[in-house]
Amino acid sequence: MHKKEVYLRAREAAFFAAPLVSLLLMWQVVASLGFIRILPTPVDVGRTILNLCEQTRNGSPLLLTHLAASLFRVGIGFCLAMAIGIPVGLLIGISKHASYLARPILSLLMPVPTIAWVPMLLIVWGLGDRTIVAAIFLGAFFSIAYNTASGVRSIDKNLIWAAYTMGASKRTIFCRVLLPGSMVSVLTGLRLAVGYSWRALVGAEMLAGTGWGLGYLVFAARALAAADVMFAGLLVIMAAGHLMERCIIGPLERRTVQKWGVIRA
Repeated sequence: MHKKEVYLRAREAAFFAAPLVSLLLMWQVVASLGFIRILPTPVDVGRTILNLCEQTRNGSPLLLTHLAASLFRVGIGFCLAMAIGIPVGLLIGISKHASYLARPILSLLMPVPTIAWVPMLLIVWGLGDRTIVAAIFLGAFFSIAYNTASGVRSIDKNLIWAAYTMGASKRTIFCRVLLPGSMVSVLTGLRLAVGYSWRALVGAEMLAGTGWGLGYLVFAARALAAADVMFAGLLVIMAAGHLMERCIIGPLERRTVQKWGVIRA
């Protein structure tokens, strides 16, 4: 690794960490002064996270068990949304007939909060993973499909006609023009879907959780007014969502639009 690359990565990490450190310091001051009685300090929350990691259930750390259950559900729901949402979005963007049929449905369903679907899903599937995964799928699908379709529709028609003029087949146009041209919008939809997936997870686990999951952990802590446990769960959710975005969307972005020079690295 070159020195310049090391310097750039270190600077990026410093720029990312500086606001977070400032926020933690402000949080510590506000909590220490007692402006909000139930607000724990970052030190208390950190201690709670360590305690939850030390506590075990069936030989496994308690916090990691909750995290594993949530990651399993988010992973399945997000992958299903991605596997279905991208093709649906491409179809809507390419076909006028599909656009006429699907766009009104997307416009009607997108404003519905994911949490509003959970009671209906509970009637269909009851408590458990299927209801939670379905809620995550609904939370992520619409942003992926809508952004993908918008990306395809925003491609300059002159590029498509130029490819036709040069004798390109439909498959070539799709692989060399439509897909690369819409990739920025696709990645935007995926990045939004990661956040929506975690939001849907927490809401669904609060209503349909069966003892495990970060959302269930936060919701169950309310019975004891354990604000430190609530904040510990929220911090783990934040970190998991950020790492998921960095590990999935980040490499995909570097290997596609950054490599192609569509956006700046």
